[in-house]
Amino acid sequence: MNPLDIAILCIVGFCLIRGIFRGLIREVSSIIGVLAGFYAAYTYYPMLTEMISRWFTDLELAKMLAFLGIFLGIFILVALLGSLIRTVLSVVFLGWVDRLAGGGFGFVKGVLIVSVILVALASFLPKENSLLPESRLAPDILVVSEGLAALVPEDMKKQFYEKAGSLKKAWQEKEKGRFEKK
Repeated sequence: MNPLDIAILCIVGFCLIRGIFRGLIREVSSIIGVLAGFYAAYTYYPMLTEMISRWFTDLELAKMLAFLGIFLGIFILVALLGSLIRTVLSVVFLGWVDRLAGGGFGFVKGVLIVSVILVALASFLPKENSLLPESRLAPDILVVSEGLAALVPEDMKKQFYEKAGSLKKAWQEKEKGRFEKK
């Protein structure tokens, strides 16, 4: 195991444990709260700015406060709703399901975070760097990274796919050598 493998295990392990402690409901509600809060703030801050601008001399300050107020209001509302749902689940003795599903969600989130990091490393590290070729866990995560690479800018995508191809060859050679030793 190299330092990259240790970092992968730490990130995925942290997300898994955090997901177990927070539970699926809290994990999902925090993501929904951020997204819904951002959407609502972006959509409705002009109306709120118009309502509160009479109390402010600086229009930009009124816009910022309107945006942040809507965002925080929606975020808190969704968090409270998530807490209510979680309380109901614990009352009917399904809290363990929430925590187990939270662990699964945390694991997936950790793999996605590591995949994003691998896209960046594979795209920008020099070819002679041994961090990725010597990793034991990176080949498994690369499958997810290839899917994420479709979302990055074209030049970065090209670099990633070129290096991913050479990494796969290096990993196959390494595996072939390990198999022949046995």
